[in-house]
Amino acid sequence: MSSAGESLRERTRRAVRAEIADAAMGLFLSRGFEETTVEDVAQAAGISRRSYFRYFTSKEEVLAEGLATVGRTIAAALESRPHGEEPWSALRRAFDPVVHLADTDPHARALGRLMLQHPHVQRDKDATWASEIAQALSPRIDSTDHTAIHVDALVAAALACLHVAQQHWLAPGADDTLGALLDDTMTTLRPFA
Repeated sequence: MSSAGESLRERTRRAVRAEIADAAMGLFLSRGFEETTVEDVAQAAGISRRSYFRYFTSKEEVLAEGLATVGRTIAAALESRPHGEEPWSALRRAFDPVVHLADTDPHARALGRLMLQHPHVQRDKDATWASEIAQALSPRIDSTDHTAIHVDALVAAALACLHVAQQHWLAPGADDTLGALLDDTMTTLRPFA
């Protein structure tokens, strides 16, 4: 999302950060977060270690950037939902890209476990996602009933449903899909939403 006032240098910097984050996420998922070094990420992104530190200060920061991309994808999915769709249903459908990733990416469970192992990263991710999703949800809420607290509450509840579904999906021996578990958690809260 480039703005008219954004310079070529800023757009280039954002694009390079995104490429590094994509490379890092691939390595984190295939090798593990702890096993992946900054040097590994730099090499996968085709840059030097020194260049890496021009864009990111740590592995945690590049992980946060990669996760922020997923939040932007959810917000974009929410914005693309039909305008007349009820907000809670639109929120559920906005998580479909995450569900699709869980169904198709063999490393998706590794990412889920990574979040459980690094709660501070999950908190940062949640704050970023909540902001993006709230901005996308806000136009769907009737302006006569609309207050920021209502939007924030719906987004927080939807994210909590996603977390509960993920925890059950990652439990040893779990056979339900993330989508089915997310449907279940969000249906449980539907009367309150």
